[in-house]
Amino acid sequence: MVDYCLAQHEAHGTTFFEGKFSTPDPHETLQVVRLLRQSLPGAMIRIDSNHAYSLATARLLAPALEEVGIRNWEDPVGTPEEMARLRQHTHIPFSSHDVDLQRALRLGVPDAIVTDPCNLGGLLRLQRFVGACEATGVDFWCYSGDAGIMSAAYLHLCAATPWIREPNQSLFRMQPHDVIAEGPFRPRDNHVPVPAGPGLGVTLDRERLDFLRRHYETHGPSDKYHDRSLPGVFRRLPLV
Repeated sequence: MVDYCLAQHEAHGTTFFEGKFSTPDPHETLQVVRLLRQSLPGAMIRIDSNHAYSLATARLLAPALEEVGIRNWEDPVGTPEEMARLRQHTHIPFSSHDVDLQRALRLGVPDAIVTDPCNLGGLLRLQRFVGACEATGVDFWCYSGDAGIMSAAYLHLCAATPWIREPNQSLFRMQPHDVIAEGPFRPRDNHVPVPAGPGLGVTLDRERLDFLRRHYETHGPSDKYHDRSLPGVFRRLPLV
């Protein structure tokens, strides 16, 4: 994993990294993060635990993660209430995909909400949501893993919205296909140019769209939790 990050840095100037921190033995992943920090001292490192850890385990991990200089910890524990209790033991900012802004204000966590135009019902509603975050002091950035049309939408949104100050999540270099002629986007030195031109500045490639539609119909959705050899059974990381 460290070699992959170093290769991204060498080839593309990448210094912002975010990865999963949710293994059953968290000390293994902690060692990866330490090695990455040693290899790229100035890198921004954010982690995402996908609610994997108990409050007790997260409390034990927090001092070591602070020492490494983690910029943000996404969904470290199982519930927002546990996250509020964890706040008493660490200064690391928390983020979440939970868009319940009222609960975030009541609990004092997370420090940032991470979502996308689709989840909130379109660009206008997303603009309003980001405005509400700004008014209440909650940070915001965009979710990863989207096809080119939605990615173009949030690039425009971010360019026009000063409150979005942190890097957005991105899986662009992991995407083999896209539905736009210009995609997948490829960041350079941590940046993706805002598409220029009419509308969102991108062109729908109908042949690619048709290929991906047929692929979906034949193979189904990509789901990292689904084990095709055991229909109806889903993998789930244990609480530690």
